[in-house]
Amino acid sequence: MRTSTQGTTKRSTRITGRTRWLAPLLAAPLLLSSCGGGGTSGPQDGAPAEDTGSTESTTGTTGTTAVRVADTAGMPSAFLQYGVNEGFFETEGLDVTVDVSIGGAAAVPAVVNGETQFAGSNTVSAILAASKGLPITIVAAGTRTVADPAEDFARIVASSSSGIEDVSDLEGATIAVNTLENINDVVIMTLMEDAGADRTQVKFAEMGFSDMLPAVANGQVDGALLIEPFVTMAVDQGAVEVASPYAESRADMMVGTYMTSEDYAAENPEVVEAFQRGIDATGQAIAEDPDAFREALPEVTTIEPDLAGQIHLPVWNATVDEETLQFLNERMVRYGLLDEEITVEDIVTPAAH
Repeated sequence: MRTSTQGTTKRSTRITGRTRWLAPLLAAPLLLSSCGGGGTSGPQDGAPAEDTGSTESTTGTTGTTAVRVADTAGMPSAFLQYGVNEGFFETEGLDVTVDVSIGGAAAVPAVVNGETQFAGSNTVSAILAASKGLPITIVAAGTRTVADPAEDFARIVASSSSGIEDVSDLEGATIAVNTLENINDVVIMTLMEDAGADRTQVKFAEMGFSDMLPAVANGQVDGALLIEPFVTMAVDQGAVEVASPYAESRADMMVGTYMTSEDYAAENPEVVEAFQRGIDATGQAIAEDPDAFREALPEVTTIEPDLAGQIHLPVWNATVDEETLQFLNERMVRYGLLDEEITVEDIVTPAAH
């Protein structure tokens, strides 16, 4: 799969002891497809929420305002469900239902069409949506990187037989990402450029996170950009840690965002502010007691307790980082994802600054 930059040679990426990689992955698709807890969990298979036919909030069963929030399966939706289960949103007068989605880009139409009031998305998906004229606005930040790249929740990993040890070795490699032409392409090319490598010589293959480790194991790809819990699973099975792409691209990178439609934000400012406070309270609680969140992960996902105790957690802070937005905005133009930069201030709700 992996070739030199001239494309004249090939390296084998088939891994010895392949069954060691595959055995713990038999149940892996379940790890990122569940978000239970209370009576607030949404569809468990990533299906879209039922169409309410309106962006207007409704009254919940306890006199709270009922809102639906689509969030990416895995740690993002687990974070949100944890906040719901702990009562942080109810305290703010919200009855939140979490709808698990396959990714930020898939959640954008649901917000625009009024199927959900809010949606979690990676930052690049939000910028792309705005660049296409979709009427969305960012109301809060989602996942952020930690200060120490070695402790971050995302890694580029490769098989021990691939010959890939650092970012410069990615020339001629094929790397699995969960969505093409999105944030993972941007951060990988950023790291390659910073390392003096030719970013045009890396190829990307789109696949779900649960499919990536088997693909690395059987030589289908040379490496993968993984998030937790798959990072810890990969390392436990002998994968080479190449880089922490988010944390090393930009310190304190705002990887995730929460968005709503422009109309909903304009018509429901109190609900938006209550949602922001709920996000912030959840993030603060996890920062103060990460062990409590780890203990809850088997309840809000199907991550086993032992694995929950090992994985690296992101940082959550509701305040939107416009410097990250501008950094990614510029890189997206540089790498051909955008024709021209957008004005990032225009896509952030004032209360989120």
